[in-house]
Amino acid sequence: MALHATVCAVFLLADLLSSFQVHHDLLVLGENVTEIPEDAPVGSTVVRLRDSLVAASRVSSADDANGTFWSANITTGDDWGRFEVRAEDLAMVVAAPLDYRLHSRYNLTVELTNTGNNNVLYVILVIEVIDVSGYPPFYNKQCETPVLSGKERNGDYTLFTSDGFNAYIDGGIVGSYDDYLQYPNIAANFRLKGDCSLKYVIGVERLSGDAAAFAFASQANQGRVELVCHDREWKTKGKLTILDITLDNDLPRWVLSGNYWVQENYRYVFAAELYEMRSTPSYWFVCGANVTFEGGRRLLEWTSRYNVTGCPEGRYGVYCDKNCVCKNGARCHGFNGACECRLGWRGRVCDIPWPEVAIVETPGDSVMKYIGTNLTLTCLAPHILVANMTWAYQTGQKHNGTKTIEEGAVQNSSISFQPILETANGKYSCMVQAEDGQHFNATFILNATECRPNYHGEDCSQVCDCEYGGTCDRWEGCLCPAGRRGDRCERECAPGTFGWNCSMKCNCENKALCDPVNGSCICVEGQWGEFCHECSHGTFGRNCSMKCNCENNALCDPVNGSCICAEGQSGEFCQIVSIPVVAVVLASVIPTIALIGCIVTGVLVKRSRRRQRKSEESTEMTTVTEPLSSWEVNKEDLHLEHMIGEGEFGHVVRARLHVPELGYEVLVAAKSIRPDRKTASAVRDFHREMDILARIHEDKEGHPNVVKLYGVLTQSEPQYILVEYASNEELRRYLWSLREQCKITGDKKLLERLDFACDVACGLTELARLKIVHRDIAARNVVISDRKVAKIADFGLARDVYVSSAYERTEQGGEEELLPLKWMAVESLRDGVYTCESDVWSYGVLLWEIASFGEEPRYAGGPMHPDVCTLLELLRKGVRLQQPQNCPLPVYRIIRSCWVFNPSRRPTAEELCRKIDLMRPQRRAAVNHNIQ
Repeated sequence: MALHATVCAVFLLADLLSSFQVHHDLLVLGENVTEIPEDAPVGSTVVRLRDSLVAASRVSSADDANGTFWSANITTGDDWGRFEVRAEDLAMVVAAPLDYRLHSRYNLTVELTNTGNNNVLYVILVIEVIDVSGYPPFYNKQCETPVLSGKERNGDYTLFTSDGFNAYIDGGIVGSYDDYLQYPNIAANFRLKGDCSLKYVIGVERLSGDAAAFAFASQANQGRVELVCHDREWKTKGKLTILDITLDNDLPRWVLSGNYWVQENYRYVFAAELYEMRSTPSYWFVCGANVTFEGGRRLLEWTSRYNVTGCPEGRYGVYCDKNCVCKNGARCHGFNGACECRLGWRGRVCDIPWPEVAIVETPGDSVMKYIGTNLTLTCLAPHILVANMTWAYQTGQKHNGTKTIEEGAVQNSSISFQPILETANGKYSCMVQAEDGQHFNATFILNATECRPNYHGEDCSQVCDCEYGGTCDRWEGCLCPAGRRGDRCERECAPGTFGWNCSMKCNCENKALCDPVNGSCICVEGQWGEFCHECSHGTFGRNCSMKCNCENNALCDPVNGSCICAEGQSGEFCQIVSIPVVAVVLASVIPTIALIGCIVTGVLVKRSRRRQRKSEESTEMTTVTEPLSSWEVNKEDLHLEHMIGEGEFGHVVRARLHVPELGYEVLVAAKSIRPDRKTASAVRDFHREMDILARIHEDKEGHPNVVKLYGVLTQSEPQYILVEYASNEELRRYLWSLREQCKITGDKKLLERLDFACDVACGLTELARLKIVHRDIAARNVVISDRKVAKIADFGLARDVYVSSAYERTEQGGEEELLPLKWMAVESLRDGVYTCESDVWSYGVLLWEIASFGEEPRYAGGPMHPDVCTLLELLRKGVRLQQPQNCPLPVYRIIRSCWVFNPSRRPTAEELCRKIDLMRPQRRAAVNHNIQ
């Protein structure tokens, strides 16, 4: 909006008082109209008073010849010194920067004194200032740049530094280039705006080397390629336009309207506009689009990372080549030179004293005020002659009214809270009365309702320091997860108790222990069933699944099956002893020998049958483990510690393995089949995991995102698979801990979770390369190493060792099997088909788990644990897991792409790895090339 400034010059010629012998005269001159924009530079002429005086016959050439001149003085209307009059030519000029928002109208009185006759002429000027759009520049804290203190002002600096940028086609790098700000020979035009945006235009005569890919792209697309830019959260942040102006000279409108110059000899123009650039330590963005190349449409991408380094003190601009004009300690913005005024100053350059009252917090200006911390509020009143300063307090309850808490005639006053208590919440007002009668006030609202993180108690002075995933509650202290107790959750539940606060009682019988988390009974040898009943007559072993071989109704030990003979019985199986023996011997030696021979023969036959059964059960194991001889370890090198996982068919024990090649011990997880549960399916899964891990580790190194194999133990019972021990447990439990941290700190740690997703996708890519199908990709089957790297694990016994509600019992091929239904693809549920594509479906569910902090999947409209038929019907209707709360839409789009009904249309593991990788900032190694 432009406001016309009208300068009304009314000259009042009046003689001085008779004592000064001045002639009285009144003369009204004509009206002059001029425009004074608020961005007029200092020294700009407002009006020439001499011209008006000559026109009014008040100044003549004779005056100049006689040496007569006029002295000038602005007497009223310019308290801030915005204008001045040059005596030599009587021109009124701008003396200091103007600001329409502070003062849009000036009523000036200028006193002119003629040195020849001492006459005084009073000139009255009315000046209206024009409002200029975008002026003064806005100080935006979101893109506030650092100030490089101690740096020389004449050095070569740039506001940003960059690692350069990379170009990709279909995920493959085709070029890597240095920071274009460092090329002085490149024609570049840069514009930084107060809205934290950057626009620049780069022109080059030709593209060669790796940059030729852009030339091919522009030619194949009629000379124009437009890439949309995104940040690390996949929000749209701008556009990059690449033009071959010999084919398309339609430059973006902002280029034409912003006076960006492009020379005629430039053929290729890169025009970029980036929105909302932040002053983060590292800002990453990617620009991409599907572009036509020879052979079809391909994904062209341009990625860059830069750092906001700032300018030396007193400089701003892309190349730090502009001088700041800020005064009185104001901070200068590196983007546009805007000034952030300190308290008591206003105007474009912060040179106008401004009376005001403000309440300043110490320490800091943090949004959250925590109970138990210290706080000081100081009332400041710059440029005010204080007659009285009063502090008033009003609680949050209106009926309590307002009370004065401090009063006095001081310039500054403070009140302190050491520490802050919840009872101190309310509104604090500082009211100031100036000596001239003006009143000023400022208000601060204190609302402290929470303890700072990791503290609890009425005054929030007690430290929580919760362990094992416990959370800190304001009043209760540590809230322990199920199975833990103690002030810091440092202890497990006492024997016989489980659950939250260990408040539940176990129902296990025969002194059997129970799981402290869910209360399930942990049976020992000789016990069976849900509550660990003792074995019935004639059975023994785990779950009482073994039959006794004792004869003559003799009992057997429920643990190891050894026969407990009664009186009159003897031998391993409690045969009846003939009485008296002496009589038999005397009667006939031969029958006795025959009887003993029969007994021995019977024992040998039964032992042979038992050995035959064991041999049949281990036949498949022998055939599989023979090729694994290179992985065989010595039993003496393995030292078992404690059990870390147990299921219906298998055990996992933490152990230490001495590795002769390394010369030291490593922690391993030792997997084995329970001796009493060697079913065909359990043995098959055990063999499968052993075989898969050996294939992955053919070169002994394996893959960084697949759990490492250290060896196998097959020459003794029980047999073991030895893999690396994950100190951070499985991904699912780790996500749970992140969820609890998020409740306290609010940090969703999206980037860390995307790192895990990328790791799993890379591991899945390796499995696909080896044509290995995992069949159970899920967060519970991914472990996190001590370096926070996700690794795919559990290729065979997963659904047994970590028993959970995720697995449902189903009949497959006449055999009962545990299946992860909610993680299975449609074709796996319907036809029992497992492929790399079905693993991708499962990966989509795993990515959903990562986005939801480890929630168990539940389909809308279905039960928590649907059977096969129910789940198939939901999937056929198009029902899919819904977008988790706070899950970015680009992540959920990748998740949904994994659940396409047609397996051939799902993304490959390699594509998933690349898509997830693009969402997280990272430094890619590449060869540097120059744009020519």
